Amino acid sequence: MSRAAAPRLAGLGFALVLAAGVGLFLAVAARMMAWPHEVIVTEGAIGLAVRSILDGVPLYAPVRWTEPPYVIVHYTPLYYLAAAAWTAISGGGLFAGRAVSCAATALTALLAGLFIRRRTGRVGPALVAAALWLSFYQVVFWGTTQRVDALGTLFEAAGLLVFARARGRGRNGFTALPWFVLAWCTKQVMIVGLLAATLDLARQRRRTALSFLALGGGAIALIFGFLLAVSGGGFWTATVLGTVSVHADPPWVVFSNAELFFASPWNLSLFCVAVCAATLRRRRPAGGGDWNERLLLGAYTGLGLVIAIATDANLPRFFPPMLGTALLVAGAVHRLARAPRLRTALLGTLTLFGAAHLAYEMRPLVRERLLTLTPDCERLRFAAAVGRHTSPTGEVLAQDVGMLLSAGRSVTVADPYVTSILAGNSVWRPEALEDGIRRRRFEAIVLNRPLEGLDDREWTTLWISPARGAIAENYRLAEVVETDATWRFLEPRRYIYVPR
Repeated sequence: MSRAAAPRLAGLGFALVLAAGVGLFLAVAARMMAWPHEVIVTEGAIGLAVRSILDGVPLYAPVRWTEPPYVIVHYTPLYYLAAAAWTAISGGGLFAGRAVSCAATALTALLAGLFIRRRTGRVGPALVAAALWLSFYQVVFWGTTQRVDALGTLFEAAGLLVFARARGRGRNGFTALPWFVLAWCTKQVMIVGLLAATLDLARQRRRTALSFLALGGGAIALIFGFLLAVSGGGFWTATVLGTVSVHADPPWVVFSNAELFFASPWNLSLFCVAVCAATLRRRRPAGGGDWNERLLLGAYTGLGLVIAIATDANLPRFFPPMLGTALLVAGAVHRLARAPRLRTALLGTLTLFGAAHLAYEMRPLVRERLLTLTPDCERLRFAAAVGRHTSPTGEVLAQDVGMLLSAGRSVTVADPYVTSILAGNSVWRPEALEDGIRRRRFEAIVLNRPLEGLDDREWTTLWISPARGAIAENYRLAEVVETDATWRFLEPRRYIYVPR
């Protein structure tokens, strides 16, 4: 291979890998918006929460955790309100919120491109930044589902862009604060952009940085206090006691979630390049505009990792460091045009990792989101089994809410995972279900593990495990349903108990 051909081939290979990643995102997004059933756990619960808002139930009213179906809004409200508005406009069903997530993920890619376009003055690096953001497994997996994270990340991306433009013009960047506040209003742990911008300001203007943080933090505190007051304390119960529990996030859960991010060769290779881009100094003075932006993005990526791990390392929590990584890598690839050999080596390496990422790491996603979402989907076997043992108007208790929605059955406990955290914090009492269990009011109780396997120390089953004695006395095992397909975050068996 000639020296002249190597850079072109490396660039072409890298472009093809990124184009394939964008194509996969678009295919998954289109399939998800057309699919009328739950795909990932909690989608159904969020859909029920959105429906309850349209029905006029206050966002954080105590009735949400004191009366069935215990539909709890456990994040700050902006995503729920946006999904409710879109559902009302479009006439969509329980999963209409996926359109909000898919649009937010795509718009974040656009803002990433605009960030790099402003920085480099070229379209090519901008396209690289947008495609890198969409190339992450976690972004395609979670950014197309009915969850709050994509919209919060969109607001953080907007804040970073506005802040960088202001800093590049010698201003303080206070105009970015509304976007960072909107990010917090979407998810209560979305404060990475606000903190990273504060650190960037603190390098040269400490008093300004303190004012920036005080203004942004003050706005968040005012909104927090307002929501707390109008809900009579319900906002605290739902968004703090409903999300934070020693039962929910033992260390092994945190480290296993973090491992899913760092164990990816694609993620790790991009992260290493991003670290180098953020930390390796050039000989020009550190006060240069583009140097400030690299430090900003480095702080955003680093703080994003710290906050993600500190808040249980659930995979959508890694959206901010993934966005920061995409921006840093795109900028590094552009700057290396002055070092063609190093640039060729980097692009060649990333092409190899990216091809392996698409062919191997993305394979489960392709199977789960594109190949098996059919009317005879294995996942729908759970719903069919519930239909065999219950009547259309009967009450059912189930760990898997999406299964009940697919079966057309009413839901008694809308989000067992959040209800379990509330139980761990002594806010919700599982005994609330015992009277109905002893009266055999429920036509079926569907668990993800056998009754004898329920454990008071297992946070995901705290909503029902204290009632296992009452279940054993009044219900019998009628059927065990098992799926052949492997679905991420979906246990393969359901144990159906019916009245004795």
